[in-house]
Order: sequence, then C-alpha cells, then structure tokens
Amino acid sequence: MQQVHLCTYKPDRKDMIAIVIPIFLVSFVIACLFIQKIIYVSNKKHLFDEPLEDRKIHIQKIPNLAGVAMFASVLLTTSIITAITPIAQLNYIFASSIILFSLGLTDDLVGVAPNKKILAQFGVALIIAMLAGLRFTSFYGILGLHSMPYAVSIILTTLFILLIINAFNLIDGINCLAAGIGFLVCCTFAICFWNMGQSGLMLLSTSVAGCLGGFICYNRTPAKIFMGDTGSLSLGFLISLFAINFIELNKPDMVTGIPPVFKSAPAITFGLLIIPIFDSLRVFILRILAKKSPFSADRNHVHHRLLDLNFSHMQATAVLIAVNIVSIVIVFSFGFLGNEILSILVCAFIIMLNIVSYQILAKRNEIKAKEINTITSNNLRLRSSNPPEAEKQLVPWQNYPFDMEEADSHNIVDEYLLEDMENVEESSNIKLTIN
Repeated sequence: MQQVHLCTYKPDRKDMIAIVIPIFLVSFVIACLFIQKIIYVSNKKHLFDEPLEDRKIHIQKIPNLAGVAMFASVLLTTSIITAITPIAQLNYIFASSIILFSLGLTDDLVGVAPNKKILAQFGVALIIAMLAGLRFTSFYGILGLHSMPYAVSIILTTLFILLIINAFNLIDGINCLAAGIGFLVCCTFAICFWNMGQSGLMLLSTSVAGCLGGFICYNRTPAKIFMGDTGSLSLGFLISLFAINFIELNKPDMVTGIPPVFKSAPAITFGLLIIPIFDSLRVFILRILAKKSPFSADRNHVHHRLLDLNFSHMQATAVLIAVNIVSIVIVFSFGFLGNEILSILVCAFIIMLNIVSYQILAKRNEIKAKEINTITSNNLRLRSSNPPEAEKQLVPWQNYPFDMEEADSHNIVDEYLLEDMENVEESSNIKLTIN
C-alpha cells in the first residue's frame, strides 16, 4: 500500500499564532479540567496506584488514570484539527489508539500480563505498518543502502513502534519524566512539521504537547496523579507515528534529486528520542545478561541512578531533559554529517554521560560504605566495652547516612541498629496508613 502524503500547506507566522496557540491552549485546558475530575473520582472510588512493589518510588496511594484525560484531550482537539486540515490515515490511527487506550486502562485498573501487552502492541504496530501504510520504505542512504524490501519494511516499522511505545512506558518512573520528554519531543516535531509544510501533523503534535503540559501541572512534586499505562502507551504510540512520518517525509528523492527539508532525518529522530531509546535498550540488555525477562521490572533505569545520587524527582527529570536538549542541539547543528557519523556522535555523547554517572555513583557508594563501617564499628565497640553507658554515646539513627535498603546492601552487622531502624520504618508505615 502506498503511503498517502499529507497536504503541504505551510502557514505564515500570523497563521501559526492564530492556529497553533489556540490548539495548544484548548488541549491544555481540556486536560486540566478532565484531570481534576479524575482525581476527584479516583479519591472517591479508591482508584489508586498501590506502592506495593519494591521498584515503586512513591509511598502514598496516588491516582494513575491521567491517561484517560490525555486521551480525551487529544481526541477532542483532533476533531477540531480535522476541520482545519486533513490528517492522513486518521481512521487507522484512531483505531490503534483505542486498542492501546483499552489495554492501558485495563492494566491500570486490574493489571495485564506482559505477554498479552506485547501481543496487543504487536497487533497495533501491524495495523499501522500494513493497513495504514505508515512505514519505513528506505534505508535512507545508511551504509549506502536505499531500497528496502516490503517484508523488511514491515518488520523494522513494527519493531520501531514496539520500541518507542515501551520506551515511554519504561521511563514513566518518576514525576514529569515521560511527560517532560514527550512535551519536548512533540514541540520539536511540531516545529519540524511546520517547516516541512505538514500542517496536520504539526497541529496533532501541538495537541499532544498541550495535553502533556496540562498533565505536568498535576504530576510535578508532590504528584497528585500519574499518567499510568493508559497515558504512557498512547504517548509512545503517537510519538512513534510522528517519528515515522518525519523520517519518511524527509526521504531523499532519487528521481528528481530534490533535497529533503531535514537531512539525516533518521539520526535526528534518534537524537530526539535518545533518552527513552537509550534507557530502554540499556535495561533490556542488562536484564538479558542477568538471564531475566527483558520485560521484568527492576531499578536499573537511568532515573533510578540519579535518585541514588540523591537527586529529587524534579531534579532528575530536569537533568535528563537537559541531556535530551543537548542531544537535539547536536543533531540539528551537525545534520550535514550524515546519518552514520551523526548517530555515532549521539551514541558517544550518551555513553560518555552514562559512564560518568556510573563512576560518580560508584564513588558515592564507596564513601558511604566507609561511613557505614566506621559508625557500626564504633557502636559495636561502645556496646561491648560499657553497655550501660553506650546508649548515651551511640550515633542516633536519624544521623545515619543510609536507609534500610543500603544497610542490607552493605551487610551491616549491627543488629541493634537494624532493629531500631525497622521499628522506626514500621511506625512510619503505620502513620502513613492511618493518614
């Protein structure tokens, strides 16, 4: 099936302000209004994300259905967009979005097995690649290759959609991270589509950015609501469609020789999505090397590493968004280098940052281990030398530079300390439950 290209109406600056800003504001306001109602209903009906798993970072019950509001916001604003300009294959996009929305909502409410989630996502990817015809049709000159067989096209497009959907689902682990990265990516795509004359895609990406902006207002610390799988799956899906269209519409024309608006579009897309792509591939590889399922939950994500370095949620999010911005600047500044060199440059940049963060974390753990050993050794010496007087000289638990998880990881032998800390944590949990 041939891909249907969108209309190429390129609004001037006045038209852009008159169209884009209202679409953004309408999506923003609708998302905010719906989220307020969802928070109210969730509190009334006790629809919360329970912090029962070890990997869960939050300790309070928080609603996780903001994805419903985000989906409704994009749906309503898209109905306005279609009255202004057409969007190619919108029927297939809506059908696929509804499938992912239903999947995410079910997972948020009662849970869905990972294999069933992947199967549904696989079906959605095939709908887009085979029925909608939105797929990669070329190697874009990478390694000197251009033409792509149909079967290879379907396979690569399907895998790409699966990767991006799960990438945004995986980085949705701390406040504002998935939404912040998504907001940045959608705004960048909107500007790119405007320069390419793709008004439909420009307005659709603007609509997604607007609903994410509304969600961020309620997800920033202290978070009042999470987007849940309903939001992260839909967000990853829409961004994967923006990426495919961006790459495909910037394909070099081998017949006319007309240059694309953005050279090295695949590498630019890689730089745009570097944080979710790198984090996902990294944790998948680590899990496989540990002989675990690549979809098993753990605390090996980049944002977990930043939290271990004593960054707050918002600080960790700001750092990762800043890294993503630097990556975007690199790919747009050096697009003339070509896909291969530019992709290597982005990979070198992110790997270097990963190594640096690893070294910093290792040094911090080494220093903390020494502090722990010093404190516990002194406490044991005091207890053994003069038990009645020891309690007066012991370092109080509030001043210890670690929590229970770190105490276990460093094999602390001070059983009195561990017992005290367990009692403190139990009493804290009781207070949280009562509240």
